[in-house]
Amino acid sequence: MEISESTKVVFYVSRIFGLAPYVVKRTPIGQIVDYKRSVFLIVYSVGLVFCLAGLTYKGIFFDVTSKKPIRMKTATSKVVTILDVSVVVSACICGTLSGIGGLHFVRELNRRLTEADEILSLYVKESTRSRRQRRKGILMLGLVCFIITGALSLDIWVWYRIADKIKKENSNSSANVLGYFPFYCLYYILMMFHVLFAQAALGIGNRFRHLNVALYEMFPEFGRTPRIEISSINLDSDKNDPIDVDLRKCVANVAHGFDRKRTLSSRKIIEDLAVIHASLSYCIVLVSKTFGIALLAVLGSCLLHLVATSYFLMVELVGDKDAVFAWIQALWLFIHIFRFLLTIEPCHITNVESNRTITIINSLRRTCKDVEMIESINMFWQQLIASNFSFTACGLCTIDRRIITSYCGAIATYLVILIQFKEADDNSGKTPH
Repeated sequence: MEISESTKVVFYVSRIFGLAPYVVKRTPIGQIVDYKRSVFLIVYSVGLVFCLAGLTYKGIFFDVTSKKPIRMKTATSKVVTILDVSVVVSACICGTLSGIGGLHFVRELNRRLTEADEILSLYVKESTRSRRQRRKGILMLGLVCFIITGALSLDIWVWYRIADKIKKENSNSSANVLGYFPFYCLYYILMMFHVLFAQAALGIGNRFRHLNVALYEMFPEFGRTPRIEISSINLDSDKNDPIDVDLRKCVANVAHGFDRKRTLSSRKIIEDLAVIHASLSYCIVLVSKTFGIALLAVLGSCLLHLVATSYFLMVELVGDKDAVFAWIQALWLFIHIFRFLLTIEPCHITNVESNRTITIINSLRRTCKDVEMIESINMFWQQLIASNFSFTACGLCTIDRRIITSYCGAIATYLVILIQFKEADDNSGKTPH
């Protein structure tokens, strides 16, 4: 996870949810210099997640053993609901444990990001980058909290509505719904993990983008069409002197529209940016190592939730046809798709920005005529071709847009299997004993 002044809001909120049990060490002027584990925060994180997990399974057991269950009416719904809850619990536990055990990777990640920022500050305005990253983090956090709070509120209202319908048969039906409240609290931890990972991935992607912008700004003559600025035109009818234009001088004095001047040598600029790109590429590996097990659990939860929610939505549409319950299932389907994309898209954006550097360097190779600079560009190009880093979940799967098609096929397969099990349940209920 990234811990800096621009990401401190997300960091402190994630610490409340038990995902970042670290304290920050600062200099007298407020600069962050180190991070270390806090025993109090570790005990708080472990106690929070395991307490909620235990209460969640207690609520499930109460619902299963009640006279009139709320959610687990058939054998298929029992299996699906228990798996649904279990993947959320496992993802939250893995997220908490990855925060506790990932301090070494967090230190190395933030050290490399700080070094990259220091070099990029020579070429890109740092204040603009910091403000944009802070605003994006706060916006993403606020949007996620708003969506999950609204969805959980509607879900609780719908289940209380269902409990009121069967209150005559089971007087404790409201207690069944109340038993799932710890499960709803775990959803906040799960969504906070999504925000924490997304900000870490987008932070690396933003630095790749600023690196590409720096390449354009430092070498505009190799990738931009010049823009000639005419300051004034003297129209004197009395003078009709011929205009003698030296084309080479005009081209040399073209204004490209960039405020920052190239004060360093071209070779030094290429070497600095090559070092930044190599360091940021390894940051991708560090993020994957920090969140590896938790990412695997989150991707598994997304798959199972998409299957389970689609199944319950189809059952409701062809069964009881309760419009309110069908709409809430459709809302949860949207939220699980949003969760899935919140994991995939930051990785895809970062990969796109990283690969865009190859296109820029290839353009420089074709147009550059300076022999000394060509050598540095070729070394940078060979580094880009040799490095092939991407976000992974424990090395088992690469996280990019290609995983979407795999999920679509898996969801369709499991839906067919669940529908067949439901037909078997319906037929066994109709068969006389």
